[in-house]
Amino acid sequence: MISNTYVKYVTFSACAVMLSWMSGCSDTTSGAKVTGADPGVLEAPIAYVKRPIPVDEDDEFIESDMREPLFFGEGGDVYIRSNSTVTATVTNITSAITGSDPDGRGDVKDLKPNLDGTKLAFSLRLFDPNPNDEDTPKWNLYEYDLTTNQLRCLMDSDPSTVICDGFEAEKGDDIAPAYLPDGRIVFSSNRQTTSGQIQTDLNKPRFKALDEDEDEWAMYLHVMDEREDLNTDPIVIKQISFNQSHDLDPTILTNNFSGKILFTRWDNAATDKGMHLYTINPDGTEQEILYGRFSHDTGNNNSGTDDATIQFTQPEEMEDGRIMVIARPYTGTFGGGSIHTIDVENYLNNNQPVDPLNTTTEPAQTVATINNVSAANEISVGGRYSAAWPLWDGTNRVLISKSTCQVNVNDEIVPCQLADLSDPTIEEVSPEYAIWLYDLNNDAQKVVVQAETGFVYTDIVAIQARAQTPTFIGDNTALSFDSDMASEQVGAIHIKSVYDFGDGSNLNISIDNEVCFLNVCGDPILVTSDVSTVMDLADPLENTSADQRPARFVRFVTPVALPDEDDPDLDPAPELEREAFGPQRNQAMREIIGYAPVEPDGSVKVRVPANMAMAIDVLDKMGRRIGPRHQNWFHVRPGETMECTGCHTAGTQDPHHRKDAELVSINDGALELNTGSGLYQFPRTLDPNTGLPYAGNLGESMAEVRFASLPTTDQPEISANIEFEDYWTDPTVRTIDTAFNYRYRNLNSVAPASSTCDVNVLDEWDYRCRILINYKEHIHPLWSLPRPVDLDNDGNDDVDYQCTACHTNVDDVLMVDKVPDGQLDLTDGLSDQNNGARLKSYRELFFTDAGQELNAMDELVNITIDVQVPILDANGDPVLDANGDPTFDTVTIDDPNAAVAPSMNGAGARASYFMEKMTGTELDAGRALDNTTPHIGFMSDDELKLISEWLDIGAQYYNNPFDPQCALDGLC
Repeated sequence: MISNTYVKYVTFSACAVMLSWMSGCSDTTSGAKVTGADPGVLEAPIAYVKRPIPVDEDDEFIESDMREPLFFGEGGDVYIRSNSTVTATVTNITSAITGSDPDGRGDVKDLKPNLDGTKLAFSLRLFDPNPNDEDTPKWNLYEYDLTTNQLRCLMDSDPSTVICDGFEAEKGDDIAPAYLPDGRIVFSSNRQTTSGQIQTDLNKPRFKALDEDEDEWAMYLHVMDEREDLNTDPIVIKQISFNQSHDLDPTILTNNFSGKILFTRWDNAATDKGMHLYTINPDGTEQEILYGRFSHDTGNNNSGTDDATIQFTQPEEMEDGRIMVIARPYTGTFGGGSIHTIDVENYLNNNQPVDPLNTTTEPAQTVATINNVSAANEISVGGRYSAAWPLWDGTNRVLISKSTCQVNVNDEIVPCQLADLSDPTIEEVSPEYAIWLYDLNNDAQKVVVQAETGFVYTDIVAIQARAQTPTFIGDNTALSFDSDMASEQVGAIHIKSVYDFGDGSNLNISIDNEVCFLNVCGDPILVTSDVSTVMDLADPLENTSADQRPARFVRFVTPVALPDEDDPDLDPAPELEREAFGPQRNQAMREIIGYAPVEPDGSVKVRVPANMAMAIDVLDKMGRRIGPRHQNWFHVRPGETMECTGCHTAGTQDPHHRKDAELVSINDGALELNTGSGLYQFPRTLDPNTGLPYAGNLGESMAEVRFASLPTTDQPEISANIEFEDYWTDPTVRTIDTAFNYRYRNLNSVAPASSTCDVNVLDEWDYRCRILINYKEHIHPLWSLPRPVDLDNDGNDDVDYQCTACHTNVDDVLMVDKVPDGQLDLTDGLSDQNNGARLKSYRELFFTDAGQELNAMDELVNITIDVQVPILDANGDPVLDANGDPTFDTVTIDDPNAAVAPSMNGAGARASYFMEKMTGTELDAGRALDNTTPHIGFMSDDELKLISEWLDIGAQYYNNPFDPQCALDGLC
């Protein structure tokens, strides 16, 4: 007996086949009426993946999640169909590999042909018969040569090898291969070739870092060199991207960004979430966002929830330069989504043109098909799409994998109806995808491969040569490339002005004696009315003191790679507890790479380590971050200089780090011509090397000019310490600003610098240098340091400002309990909260606590109040007295009015009341500063800078998952 489900599909498929001979047939199961001319025939071979619908042990559908790119659905194979006609021949080209398993339970994905249509690359993984074994099969890259009908493993040194089982194979999961114009292959992999070596350089075990959700090893882009001689040439693999979460779906561009690699990046740092489109050169240089940071809330309900927020996946370039993507939420869509086309040449976001003068109201994203696809966890009457491949034959057609919508009604699987949407008892069931040829000109469509009950078709490609060839972009060909820097494994960062937030303004606003450039404010200082632009700040005559500049330094921060506790290569592997992190868990763990000064015009140019994810904080004079955190990871490759117009935060929708979209900088740079030298100078400055004003090319920033004026060996590089020197001001114009520094060597406690940081030598720095701050090792000891002070200068110490002398719950003289000053106990001992995992001082600094007092017995107790609470019976109903009135119990609870607010804030130093108290300055803590017991001068500037930087990066308890003390504490 044929089931109703199967009959439905036969009826549907018959209609679809007829579309090749006529128009006007309706796709009744999807609600789409087919109109227009026949979409024709595709003569080129078609490759696709066919696999059973993935189900669990209970036969429930397994939802894929874009954030888990190693999803394995057993039973997949690659099929090549000779063309789109009904008489085409079909060949399973992977059965020789998957057939090695008697049940054929391997899986295949990510098909991509080369540019001349002779080869097909893809990723394949074998079934794991022992899932509890450490040696889980990996996803490996394969290549099928259509001219010889030969299949080979790309990662094996033996060209005759069919199954990947040695050499470079199985060293990581390799997926999503794509051919470059010169025959090399770019792919996404968790082998983390360079990142792993960096861990070794930092004296950590070599391991694979987890993504920022800590679910899977992070996938980064790698490039494999082409091997002219498969028998003798070695396999060379280079990592080219350095994210902290996944970089996926690379493809080569031909039109507007010819030669660049387009890919989907999962930006997942703290609060910045989303999968956006990026471009990068094949050598990893010039990475920049292309599209979509603020274009995700375009689903049906625009609610901004995960269910409605779409992500951009499987990007492919169309012949006219638009990008076609499968737009879908992370999960909850049965592996499908909607097909969108995106005008990336003219748009940075859906409603944001690249050209700010473009006033068009047309959005960048367009739904490519006539079917309406619903958001996640909703019945999608219009069906769903799992793949799309735009043809490059001048016809504006696309191969699509489309499902029909099915629902379970009274245990019968039937096609969806609009009425089903309002019935909460009806559930959508796993759809079965068929392959269609779709004409975008008139929405005509016809089936190429009919749906088959229990199976899905994905990863469709047409294997055809392209008339257009992408530009070849060779290694180390970026205009900024510097071989000297490359040999030192460093690059450079040039920021035109940290005061530039992208809206074209050039503002200085004095608010309550606070200097604010584009709402980035410094401490209350005297501001002259003459300073109104960044060029005024650059002029020593207008800028009468460096203290007029709110931004004084930049800090470079890098995320700490977190290991997998099940990593078989780590024995033992750290098992990270929540208490190992900071009060804001989303900041994970962080290391500081170093510091650099901000020049008077707001510019920065400095050497930085290559090949690592990093972010920038802009700081005030005291080394405290001003403005929000920069929550986007970027990198430079060895020898590369990355250019930025300004320092945007993740939340701003102004264009940033897409070169053709950024507005002209508010920093005009050098404009005054020195007729003697022919260079453009900064007036009233003095270059000590020439005795003349600093000068360079027209429009260059101060940082550029100074960087170029110094010998290669003396060019600015980041420092472990904060150091300021006024090397700009002509002393005949005004007094040179006083130099100062904050140095780790000045601390009376343990310096948090790694062994590669020589904190005792001012002019030496190593690209492996890291500042790694742990609370227990570097911050807590500050509270018990002796701080003797000679108040009357008689040579004798009159007072000791030791923190724990006052902030203790024990009177050291009388040896009795006392209320800690400020209700803050900074003494040793574990907290009675969180199972005693952290020191009580950390708990008291960051979390609201009950106020304490001495009771009649001089015992320290919480401040409490008595409250009346109703007495309830076993059913939760009030217990009544004889008069029928509710009865009450008297309960003693901590007095909420006596709760003590935390004095530190993981949001940063300027948000912490502690910093206000220690400096006597109102910052951004959001509460009135009580200066009745001033603490100014109690701690040194070097100590306050240490605390500030630790607060700014997230106030983590530990910042090294391999710290031995963290393991002893049971937190790592």
